[in-house]
Amino acid sequence: MSKSTPKHSLFTHVKEKLAWIIAEHRSPSEAITLTRHLTDADEGRYELLGLVNNCEIALYWDYFWNHVVAVNFDESGVDDLARDVPEDIRYAGRKVYFEDVDLDDWNWVHPRHQWRAE
Repeated sequence: MSKSTPKHSLFTHVKEKLAWIIAEHRSPSEAITLTRHLTDADEGRYELLGLVNNCEIALYWDYFWNHVVAVNFDESGVDDLARDVPEDIRYAGRKVYFEDVDLDDWNWVHPRHQWRAE
């Protein structure tokens, strides 16, 4: 009987690419820590979409409010994702959001959304 182990290769690949991009734009010495903070916040209510502004800003989809949250992040963590409740809440969903966005201007797009750039 063989033991089956979960396949983490895709997630590891995502982390490696993300760390590489952060190292190129920000700090090679902090890339792993920053990557861990970004991916730790990528769960439940929030989904990591990508990085913009020379990897200074992380964009997350907020499933509760159905909108994008832009946050800063550093070696101590990701800013509070729930801090800004939008005045004009859009309930159109991610598909409509991505129709109005030029992903070519982003520094990094999460692989689960890269197909939208094609």
